[in-house]
Amino acid sequence: MINSLSQALEKFLAFLARELAPSPRRTIEAARNATKATITTGLAATMQILGPFGPLFAFRIGQPGISLGIPEGAITIASAAVMQAAIVPITGKLLDYPGLIMVFLFIVFAAVTYLSSNTRLFMLIALTAIGTITTVYVGIFRPEQIGWGSTYTFDGILVATLVMVVVDTLIWPSPPEPRLLESLATNLDHTRRRFEVVGRRYLDPFGAPLPPPRIESTLTLNLSLLKSVEEHTKPPPQRLAALLDSVTTAERLRLEVERLALLADEPVSDELRQNHRDEIERVLQALDEALAERTNDMLAGLPPMETPGERITALSETIQHLHDLSTQLSPASDQATESELSNLLGFIGGLEAVASLLEPQERTWSSAIASTTEDDLAPRPLVDLAAFRFSVKIGAAITLALLVGLTTQRADLQTILWSVVVAGLPNTYGGVIRKTILRLSGCIAGGLAALAAMIFVSQNFDALPAYLVAIFAVTIVSTYVAQSSEWLGYAGIQAGITFLICYVALAPSSNVYAPLWRFWGIVLGVLTTGVVFLFLWPEYATDKAIESLEKLMRITLTFGKEVAERRITDGRITSVERHLSTTLPEVLNMADQARLEGRWGTIVSAAAIEAATTIIRIAYRFEVIARARNAVSPVLQLRTILEHQTTFEQACCTALEIQLANLRRSHSSEPLPQSFAAPTIDLTAMTDDMAAVDSTHLPPETRMLLTTELESYRRLPVLIRCLDTALSRMASS
Repeated sequence: MINSLSQALEKFLAFLARELAPSPRRTIEAARNATKATITTGLAATMQILGPFGPLFAFRIGQPGISLGIPEGAITIASAAVMQAAIVPITGKLLDYPGLIMVFLFIVFAAVTYLSSNTRLFMLIALTAIGTITTVYVGIFRPEQIGWGSTYTFDGILVATLVMVVVDTLIWPSPPEPRLLESLATNLDHTRRRFEVVGRRYLDPFGAPLPPPRIESTLTLNLSLLKSVEEHTKPPPQRLAALLDSVTTAERLRLEVERLALLADEPVSDELRQNHRDEIERVLQALDEALAERTNDMLAGLPPMETPGERITALSETIQHLHDLSTQLSPASDQATESELSNLLGFIGGLEAVASLLEPQERTWSSAIASTTEDDLAPRPLVDLAAFRFSVKIGAAITLALLVGLTTQRADLQTILWSVVVAGLPNTYGGVIRKTILRLSGCIAGGLAALAAMIFVSQNFDALPAYLVAIFAVTIVSTYVAQSSEWLGYAGIQAGITFLICYVALAPSSNVYAPLWRFWGIVLGVLTTGVVFLFLWPEYATDKAIESLEKLMRITLTFGKEVAERRITDGRITSVERHLSTTLPEVLNMADQARLEGRWGTIVSAAAIEAATTIIRIAYRFEVIARARNAVSPVLQLRTILEHQTTFEQACCTALEIQLANLRRSHSSEPLPQSFAAPTIDLTAMTDDMAAVDSTHLPPETRMLLTTELESYRRLPVLIRCLDTALSRMASS
C-alpha cells in the first residue's frame, strides 16, 4: 500500500515537473498578465470602485494568447455602456414580474452566446454581459443598490479595458507570431533531444530505460497563437500556410518520436538491428541535422528557404535509403526472429515518417481572390447547429445558476453567474468530468491563496503596496500554471479567478465571511456548468474530431476529382486552399481536446492528427499536378501520358472515397469491413511513359514541371497508404 502511494506520488510529481518546466517566454507572459491584473486592482482601489469584477476581467481577458487592441477595447467599452444603460430600467420592470427573470436571462444569454460564440470577441462580450446581468441578481435582494452596482460594474470594465489596451499596445506589447515561432522552436528542440535519446536506446537496448516524455502536447496553445496571428497581423496566405504547416509538423514529429520510443523499449532480440547499425546511425544523424535546421528556421523567424534543393535532395535520399533498406529485409523464416524483424521494420518506417515530415514543402499558394461563386464547397446552413446547442446549454446553465443562487437568499452569490461564463467556453467538448475536477482543484487552490493572503498580508499590513504585491504574486503563479496543457491549465485559470473574486476589495481586509460566500458561489457555478454540459445535449471531442476529419477528406476528395476531370482553375485552387486552411485547425483543435476523453480519445487524437496532416499533403500533391497541368506544357499533353494520368488520378480518388466511407462507418453503428483496403494504384505504365520522354532538349521550366509532377504521382500512393494506416488505427480503437 505504501509502495503504491509512493509510486503514485512520484508519478504526480514527475507530471508536475513536466507540465511546469520553466521557460523564459512563459515567465514573461505570466508577469505581463499579472501586471495587468495588479494595475487594474490598484486603480480600482484608488478610485473606490467596489467589487472584484474589474481585476477579474483583466485577468481572464489578459491571458497569454489574447491581445486587446484599440478596436476591441472600443467595442468592449461601448457594449458595457449600452448594456448598463439598458439593464437598470429593465431590472426595475422585471422585479415587478419575478416569473420573467429566468426567461429573460435564458433568452439574453442564449442570443448573446449564439451570435458571438464563433468570434474572438466571445469572452469579452460574455463577461461584459454577465457583469451587467449581475445587476439583476443584486436587485432581487437589494433593490436600492441597483444604480451603484451598475456603476461599479461599468467602472471596473472601463478601467480593466483601458489598462489592457495601454499595456498590450504601448507599454508591453507581445506580438503573437514571435511567440508562436518561439513555442514551435522549443517544441522541436524537445523533440530533437527526445529523438536523440530514443536513437541511442534503440541501438543499445540493454542501457537505461527511456525517461517519460518531457512535454505534453502544446497544440492548443499553438493553435490559439496562430489564431491571434491571423486576426491581428493579417499575414498573407502563403505565410499563414507556412505557420499552419509548422504547427502540424511539430505535433506530428512529437507523435512519431513517441511511437519510435515504444519500439525502442520493446523487449526483442537486437541481432538484426545490430547488423544494420551503421545504416541506422547514418539515418539518425541525418534526421538530427534536419531537426536542428528546422529549429533554427523557427528561431530565425521562419524565413523563405533560399536553397531548398539541397535539403530536399538530402532528405529524399534518406527516405529512399530507408525504403531500400526495408525492402531488403525479407520476411524471416525462423519464428524466433519474426518479432525482431517486425520491430526493425516498424522503426525504419517511423524514421521514414520523420524524414517525410521534415522534407521541405515548396508550396505555391496563390494570392488571388476566388470569386464568391466558388467560395464554398457546400452552402452554409441557415442555423449553426453547434452554436445553437452551445447557446442553449449556456442559457440553461445561467438560468439554473440563478435558481440555485435564489435558494440561498444571498446577494454575495452573484459569483455563481460569473463562474458559469468563465467555465463554459465555446468549441470545448468532452472531458467534462475531468475539466470540472480541475476547475474545482483550482477553486480550492485559489481559496487557500486568498485565505493565506488574509492571514499573512491583511492582518499585518494596511497599505496598498502590500495588497498589490499579494495580487501580483498569486496572479503570476496562476497565469504560469494556466499556460500548461489541458491537464493542468484549467486549474491555473480557475485558481487566479477564485483568488481575485475572494480577495479583491477596496483595501486589504481580513473579513472571511464575504469571501467564503463568494467562494461557495464559484464552486456552485463550476458544478452547475459541469452538470449542464454533462447531461444536457452532451457532446464529445472524439466525435467532433471525426466529423471535422470527414469534412477535410470531402474537400480533398472533391478537389482530387476536379483535378482528375481536368476542370480545375487557379481561382478554384485558391478557394480550396482557403477551405483546407480553415478546416485543418478545427480537426487539430478537436483532436487535442479528445486526449481528455480517456484511452479511446487518446488513440483517436493521435490518429486524427496523423490523418489530417496526411490529407493536407495529399491535397498539396493534387495542387502541384493541377498547377503543372494549367501551365499547358505540350510534353505533358501527350495522349498516352494523359490517359495514364487520368486512370491514376481516378484510382487515387476511388481510394480516398473508400477510406471516407469506412471512416463514416466507424463513426456510426454500421459494421466495419475487415480492412480499409484500397484499390491497387499502379504507377508503372505512367512513370515509364513520362520517363521515356527525352527532356534534354526541353526548356528548364518544362523539365521542372515534368519532374515535380512525376514526384507528386510517386508520392500520392505512399501518402494514401499512410492515411489508410491512420484511419485503420482509429477504427480499431
